[in-house]
Amino acid sequence: AHPRMYVCLCRAVSETTIVDAIRDGATTVEAVGQACAAGTNCGKCRTSIEFMILREQELVSLAGREQRETPP
Repeated sequence: AHPRMYVCLCRAVSETTIVDAIRDGATTVEAVGQACAAGTNCGKCRTSIEFMILREQELVSLAGREQRETPP
């Protein structure tokens, strides 16, 4: 993630800040908005935030799968 790549232009919220909110437990666009205000103004970034949530959930799922498949 690039700290200066803004996802939410209205609130000047970067991708890094949104990913941090997701990793801290925000699992919906609304929860991300409560955590960092992203997606709470015009709403154009909400689709991007949804994608980011799904991407992070997939990364967690893949990491868990790799841990289970790694022999002791």
